Amino acid sequence: MTSQESYPSPPPSPAAKIDPILRNALRYTISAKEYKALHQYLILRTPPSVRKRAPQPPRFSSIVQTSSDDFNAAAIRASLRVFVVSQTGLKLWDLINTYVLGRGRAQKPRSKAPFLKSPNFRLSLSLSLILLLHRLLFRFFSRLRTNLLTKEATPFRRRNPRISRSLTSRLAPAIGASLAGFALGVYPADQLRITIAIYVAAQAADFLYNALENDGWFKDRPWWWGSWMLMPLSTGQLLHAFVFDRDCFPQVGSIEWMDHLKIVNLTSQKAYGDFILKHTPHYVQHRPASYPDNLPWPSTTTIIDSLAEISRFRWP
Repeated sequence: MTSQESYPSPPPSPAAKIDPILRNALRYTISAKEYKALHQYLILRTPPSVRKRAPQPPRFSSIVQTSSDDFNAAAIRASLRVFVVSQTGLKLWDLINTYVLGRGRAQKPRSKAPFLKSPNFRLSLSLSLILLLHRLLFRFFSRLRTNLLTKEATPFRRRNPRISRSLTSRLAPAIGASLAGFALGVYPADQLRITIAIYVAAQAADFLYNALENDGWFKDRPWWWGSWMLMPLSTGQLLHAFVFDRDCFPQVGSIEWMDHLKIVNLTSQKAYGDFILKHTPHYVQHRPASYPDNLPWPSTTTIIDSLAEISRFRWP
C-alpha cells in the first residue's frame, strides 16, 4: 500500500474552519513533510486516544499549505529553531558552568537582568535574525538580478548603467545578503560580539582574496606583494591581546616572579610576551636598583592592567 492510499484525502470543508492564527502557528512550527515523518515514526506508536486526535498527514498538509511558495515559512521555521536551540544550549551551559564546573569555587554575585535584556536571549535573537535576514535578502537580490536581466528591463538598464551593473553582478545576491550581519548589533557590545565580528571579517576577506586571485586579478602583482603584508596587522592584534587578554601570554606571570628574584634573562626568552616586555622599557619599567626597598613598586601585571584601564577610559 502506498503512502497516498494509507492516508485518505480529507474533505475540503473542515480545512476552512481552521482558525487563521492556528494555521499560521502550525505553518511556522513544522512543515507538512516533517509532520508526515513525525506521524509515521512517533504518533502511530502512541495510544489510540492520541492517534484519534492527531490529524492525518493529508489533512495537516491541506491546513498548512496556503500557497505553493513556502519559502518564507521555511525561513521563519529555521530561524525559530535556531533561536530555541541556541537559547536552550546557552541555558544548559549556564547550569553546567554554575553547578558542575563551578563546584567548590566562590561564585561571583550576578545581577539578574530581565529576560528580554539578558545576554542569552539577545544572542539567540541575533543568531536567528541573521539566518532569517540572510535567506530573505539573498532571495530578494537573486530575484531582482533575474528580473533586471530580462528584455523588459532593458530601458532601466540604459537609464541606470552603474546601478544595473551592480545589481546584475554575480556577487550582488551574496553581498546583499551579507547585510544580515548587522543583526549582530542586537547582542550587547562585549568581547564575544567583537570576537565574532573579527572572525567573520577575516573569513570574508580570505574568501574575497581567493575569489579575486582565481579570477586573475593578481596576475601582474609587484614583487613586494605577499603574505608579509599581514605582519603589521598580526602584530597589532597580538599587542592588543597582550594588554587586554593577557591570558594568551601565560609566561608573563613567570616572568614577573623570576624578575622579582633577579634570575631571569629576558633576551633568552622566545615568547612574544617577553619580546614586548623587553622592547617597551618606557611603559613597563622595572624596579631601579637605587630604589628604596621599603617603598612599593608596581608589578609588571599591575602596570599592564593600568595601561589597559587608561585605554578604556580613553584618556588622554
